[in-house]
Amino acid sequence: MIWNRSDIRRARQTPLKPLIENLGYRLEPRPNGNFAIAGLAPEIVVKDHYWVRPETGDAGNAIDFFVRVKGTSFNEAMRLLTS
Repeated sequence: MIWNRSDIRRARQTPLKPLIENLGYRLEPRPNGNFAIAGLAPEIVVKDHYWVRPETGDAGNAIDFFVRVKGTSFNEAMRLLTS
């Protein structure tokens, strides 16, 4: 499938908290509206549509979470985020 800029922009800005909870992960509240994903090492902290691994500095948006953390392809990440 071919994704246009609007689709990609919308997918990048998808809130991560509900998606991560739907995947079965438990989120632990952190200061300033952040949440740590329980049980992952190294720790991943999410806020809105953004995530970061404080230990390594690796970070990204909702698409990056699925591609770099969950190991999906870009197309699979887009399907998950736009459906």
